[in-house]
Amino acid sequence: MRWILYVLIFLALLVLAGFMFPREVTLERSVYIAKPPEAVFPYVNDFRNFNSWSPWHQLDPNTQYEYKGPQEGTGAVMSWTSEDPNVGSGSQTITASEPYSLVRTALDFGEQGNATAEFRLRPQDSGTNITWQFNTDMGAGPIGRWMGLLVEKMVGESYEQGLTKLKNLVESEATAPQPMDEMDNGTDTELPPGADDAMEADPEGMDSEMEDQSLEEEGEEPVEENH
Repeated sequence: MRWILYVLIFLALLVLAGFMFPREVTLERSVYIAKPPEAVFPYVNDFRNFNSWSPWHQLDPNTQYEYKGPQEGTGAVMSWTSEDPNVGSGSQTITASEPYSLVRTALDFGEQGNATAEFRLRPQDSGTNITWQFNTDMGAGPIGRWMGLLVEKMVGESYEQGLTKLKNLVESEATAPQPMDEMDNGTDTELPPGADDAMEADPEGMDSEMEDQSLEEEGEEPVEENH
């Protein structure tokens, strides 16, 4: 019978320890993106861009998404439904949006509770330092506070993965502009040295000279005009 007493004492200690943990779970993760805030902001202010870097999107490709309200900014809503317990069902709503610096969202996980999240963008050198923050109330009970330890670990890892994907996505968006002549016909015509100066001085004479040169390359002699 003594072992029963030990079990009860152990459970009592667990309960007491649970009350020692904080009721609120708050965490944040940051990453540096080598792009200005103007390039990063649309990915966190528009839910239609969210799944391009979300750490949870690939967990269940069959997840159903629905969008309501404005496309971006305050009032935009994204809800999701999934049979995968790692994704579940819920919604998030943008409650505050300050161009290029802040996006705050309210998260509703149904029976699993509510939370808030926040993106803070700060210029750093020529890029952006973006911080993703999460906050939720685990309740007054000791079990919820124990669960808070697990939530902090899981959400923290997901945030790190998501920010890494966001960084890679935004930084890979840059493409070198093509020269106008290549964009027009896909070829690049090389002019002889000094052609630019000659054209400015005598554009008609330059045209005639280039025509004569073209005929010579084809094996024909230019026709002299009789005056």
